[in-house]
Amino acid sequence: MGYVIRGKLKAALLALLLGTPAFGSAEQWMDAMPLTEDQLADASGRQGVSMQLQVNNNQQNANVSDNLLTGNVVTGNNSISDNAFGNMSGVATVIQNTGNQVVIQDSTQINILINH
Repeated sequence: MGYVIRGKLKAALLALLLGTPAFGSAEQWMDAMPLTEDQLADASGRQGVSMQLQVNNNQQNANVSDNLLTGNVVTGNNSISDNAFGNMSGVATVIQNTGNQVVIQDSTQINILINH
């Protein structure tokens, strides 16, 4: 990966970790050269990256209690149609709920490894 791209990724990651605003516009990336097919092929599947150990911990707590459903209680149907994720990019979270009085908890952890 080119040094310019690595530097910008490190700066963006540092800004994210420190809670400061990251790059404001695409123009700040204009000096980055695109990777060649060979560079992309060499980087796929973490080739050449030494083994890394990561430990993630996530705790979620929820409680649903003392609820009472009466009368004509109807729940819905869930379906995901063909090609529902056809134009998706990036990180997506899909949550579906077919019932009543349900606690839904979701978390996403994204680990970024930048080796120089």
